[in-house]
Amino acid sequence: MPVYFILEENNADWRMKIGRATNLKGRRGALQTGNSRPLKVVGWIEAVNEAETEKRLHEKYAAHNIGRDGGSSAREWFHLQPADILEDLHRAGIHGFVEKNTDAFEVVGHDRDGVPEYLGIWDWSSLELEECCPFCGCFCGMHFQDASQMFHCLSCDELTDFSQPEFDNEEDYRAWKEHEECLKVGPATKARRSRLD
Repeated sequence: MPVYFILEENNADWRMKIGRATNLKGRRGALQTGNSRPLKVVGWIEAVNEAETEKRLHEKYAAHNIGRDGGSSAREWFHLQPADILEDLHRAGIHGFVEKNTDAFEVVGHDRDGVPEYLGIWDWSSLELEECCPFCGCFCGMHFQDASQMFHCLSCDELTDFSQPEFDNEEDYRAWKEHEECLKVGPATKARRSRLD
């Protein structure tokens, strides 16, 4: 069961919920009901002992707890920003995940030399391939394999050299991308996704 970090997006007041749920997508939806501010999953830890992990995180961030002063029932809500919990996700290694952007490789612009700039893996920080997999968001990272001359993720088992074919139009690109997604859904990925959905 994942221990999750859900952010209540508000420019003036950062609030993050640290909790656990068997269905992360459903939990976010339940929390969104009745909340006018958008909620977004920031990341999660696939913990062996989720109750202990959640307790440890609550204790670590106790000074940032929203309910500590007024005796509120918001004991799982904290004044935290995504950067504050990045270390926790990173320390969890292969068990730590960020909620990655839909297409981390989407070109969002070009620098002054014409080099493409990509959307990136995570909204709140620039993460390198060596630390975080752009395909599943796992903090095991992508590891270069000399034998295959490709990068490999231990969590989702993605093996890639990051090349992609040239496309004449967006329709061909979308068809290729959909086909690639179908190929990626192996037994381990399906099991992991079913826990989150």
